[in-house]
Amino acid sequence: MYYSYDDFLNDLKTLHKQVGERVGVPDAIVCIARGGMTMSHMLALAWNLRSVYTLNAISYSDANVQSSLIIENMPQIKYEHQRILVVDEIVDSGKSLETIMHKLRGSYPEKMFYSAVIFQKSSAKVRADFYLKSVVEWIDFFWEVDMLEKKS
Repeated sequence: MYYSYDDFLNDLKTLHKQVGERVGVPDAIVCIARGGMTMSHMLALAWNLRSVYTLNAISYSDANVQSSLIIENMPQIKYEHQRILVVDEIVDSGKSLETIMHKLRGSYPEKMFYSAVIFQKSSAKVRADFYLKSVVEWIDFFWEVDMLEKKS
């Protein structure tokens, strides 16, 4: 399924509103690269946040096959950042999100971490705190597809 920029923009406005109503404006965002990068940029702009951390979670090969999970670049979160939104585009198996949230909460037990994604698979072992759409099929995100299209 192709996921367009227009759908993304509308969904991020909805997600922005939902998080704001339930949590308020986060103090910081932790972006799970690469899928959460576009989301974190848009949400940071909407909240006028400059505190965006990034970590890497790699579990898919170039053939779209999930393999072992590698997490790198765990952020050093500043003391003043107490409410933190962790963003990614999708919860697929849930393994990445579960591991990342466990590591962040273990490293910073005094902080409040919330997770937000656009797509949530019902078969996942965990649920994001905020998600907009349940999905069973593979998603082709505009930021992946449109950049790789051959131009004639």
